[in-house]
Amino acid sequence: MSEFIKPKQVFVSDKEYIDRLLNAQLRKDLHDNEEICSYCHGTGLVIQNNIYGLSDDPDKRVMFPYEHQALSFCPYCYNGIVRRCKLCGGLIQKGYMRHNCSKQFELDCKKKAEEEAKALLDAPFATPEMAKDCPGFYSDYFSDNEGYFMDWDEFFEDWSENHEDDEPRPDFVWLADAYSMSIDAANVIEQATEDLYEDASADISDSAVKELQDFLDSWCKRCGVSETLIRSKYKVMIPWIAYDYRN
Repeated sequence: MSEFIKPKQVFVSDKEYIDRLLNAQLRKDLHDNEEICSYCHGTGLVIQNNIYGLSDDPDKRVMFPYEHQALSFCPYCYNGIVRRCKLCGGLIQKGYMRHNCSKQFELDCKKKAEEEAKALLDAPFATPEMAKDCPGFYSDYFSDNEGYFMDWDEFFEDWSENHEDDEPRPDFVWLADAYSMSIDAANVIEQATEDLYEDASADISDSAVKELQDFLDSWCKRCGVSETLIRSKYKVMIPWIAYDYRN
């Protein structure tokens, strides 16, 4: 076994270059909500301690006693600059465009509500046949079941319990479509034969594919997964006259 040679500790000490780095005046053109990062002091850089150990090192008192230190990008800013939220003044986390504060949340909810209202206003009307035969409806104003309900009695009861009498009423709700669980036999076969010989799936006959598909269809019906309601692109008018008559 060869003799262990301990790494030699060397310090990077090019004084001319280091002085140029340390004495440099970095220009920062800041917007109103920007400021110098207090962690890296505007340099955009930090010292990264890249520690390591050697398996044949006889000195086992410290697991990672050696280092390859280097300059790395600051984990808290971009180019030495951090941004503050214009709504609350809090620091915006690196990698995020907006601050996670209550004022921003309220603004996002308002914007989403406006977009939803516009989408609903521009949506096409469902035909009477579609509305009669639909499995359910969807509305942001319905508080249970993630906004989905099966009939108007559910919607009106929820509205009565969670809204004031003088609160503005929505005019429309979305029609919902029902989707059942399904498994495609062709996809199953493709994945099952992926690691076999080339064109293995081509050796499976159409009748065998159909046999598998029939089994999968039957299994999906009896596996216990219920139908899922998904919002459609059609809207229906809320029959408020029925609600007012009942109350």
